[in-house]
Amino acid sequence: MQSLIYKVFTRKYSLSLQADALLYLSDVIKQNEMTQADATSWLELLADTWAKREEGRPLVELASLKDLVAAVISGTSNGPIEAGNSGSDLFTVIDAFAVPAWWYDPSKKMFALAFTQGDILSSAESKAALFRQRYDLLRQRVLRNDNFMPVSFSDQEKDRFYKLSTIDSLQGREGEHFLIFGMLAQLEEGKMFLEDKAGSIELDFSKAKSANGLFTESCFVLIDGYVEDGKLRVEEIGLPPPEAREKTRAAFPNVNLFGGQPSLRTDAQLRAIEVANDNGIIILSDVWLDKQETMDALGTLFEGFSHSTPPIAFIFIGDFSSKPFVSGSGETAQYRDNMTALGQLIAGFPTIARSSHFVFVPGNNDPWGQGALPKPAISEYFTKRLAGRLANVTFTTNPCRIKYCTHEIVVFREDLLKRLRRNSVLPPVEGTEIVKHLVRTVVDQGHLCPLPQRVRPVYWAHDHAMRIYPIPDVLILADRFDSYSINYEGCHCINPGSFSAGDLSFFMYYPVSRTSQYSKIPKN
Repeated sequence: MQSLIYKVFTRKYSLSLQADALLYLSDVIKQNEMTQADATSWLELLADTWAKREEGRPLVELASLKDLVAAVISGTSNGPIEAGNSGSDLFTVIDAFAVPAWWYDPSKKMFALAFTQGDILSSAESKAALFRQRYDLLRQRVLRNDNFMPVSFSDQEKDRFYKLSTIDSLQGREGEHFLIFGMLAQLEEGKMFLEDKAGSIELDFSKAKSANGLFTESCFVLIDGYVEDGKLRVEEIGLPPPEAREKTRAAFPNVNLFGGQPSLRTDAQLRAIEVANDNGIIILSDVWLDKQETMDALGTLFEGFSHSTPPIAFIFIGDFSSKPFVSGSGETAQYRDNMTALGQLIAGFPTIARSSHFVFVPGNNDPWGQGALPKPAISEYFTKRLAGRLANVTFTTNPCRIKYCTHEIVVFREDLLKRLRRNSVLPPVEGTEIVKHLVRTVVDQGHLCPLPQRVRPVYWAHDHAMRIYPIPDVLILADRFDSYSINYEGCHCINPGSFSAGDLSFFMYYPVSRTSQYSKIPKN
């Protein structure tokens, strides 16, 4: 068995076992009378869990290994799984400021953790690193796309694949066609440039074809064109091709880019829990607690679910007030009282208050924050009374991430469509629904807010929390635009619309079928 342990831990996962740890694993396998197939499966789960939880620690020590083995044996037991199982590893909310700062190193073709987890106020070097990281991350994704990877070295085969050029290679080659990957930047007033790590060149869009997507300054694009009079004449422009999450995971199997602790249950067990507990996740946005109509509608919503199995979770997304919060005004006490009133309302339905998870994501009008992303969670000063009435509640950042069994969910509150359309440098393809352009832009960019810093600032050292790489299972883009749900590249994208400013509409997402249902509460 020691050779099997070595094969799994050392050869497959690049982990080194201390001698006593190796003997311990051998004893556990013998005592449990595992077959070679069962032992292999169990060892792979153990090694994979160690690699994800103990990032940067390749040496497996006995004391830590014993704790992990006990947890894994407990988490992978073959006993029956109850539908109402609400273990902490089943539903986890990940704060944006807790997302691991993985940086892609193009020289080593691997991810590494940044040396320090950045503060909100960081140095100017973080701003330059922000765009370099976006560039390196997307470029490696492009180069691994099938259309950019020739399968042989023959000239005939190479002609069938795209080849990327850099801007510095364009000098002295006017009239030739090039395909270049870079970032749109306005380096001079009224002039758009393409910029990569090698340099920049002015763009001429006079002959450019409209393309799928919304192209703004700071977007990363692929441009096909030719050089004339020192400018790059754009013939075609496109977004970098997306990459299926399975392919991303296969390329970086031991890197937890999403964040949070991995579950100690197997995927089969997690799927079984999903099937047995497919009660749906309720998603509402713009829940104005200072409006009586909103509170009445929420009462109707809870009343409807009180007669059936409670939902898995309620995701409440701000704004939680119809008017912007002003610090130091008389609105402070009123805002806190509104939160307290919501807690009292939910407490009136004990089964829901006890069984469902509640997640609160702030909007721009909620306290506090400095107008940049990610936005911190609402302060405990406002939420303590509400939280005291619920069994499972989390006040988190905007954006945030949620892990539910086998699902990875990203939640982002921003009127993004309006901002992207206002700052677009090219009109999108006519005849295509604008929300499809929005979803495609966000997913293909691998970033929740691909806008220039002057339009929508992001804390430089926390830009990695805005990434969506790999593509999540569910992407909630809460916007005051009309409600929609779209599937794109294996991602189910939802905009619940505005609950209070609209027609009291919301969405219910079903994890097993990976579908969502639009619903609304009738107005009195």
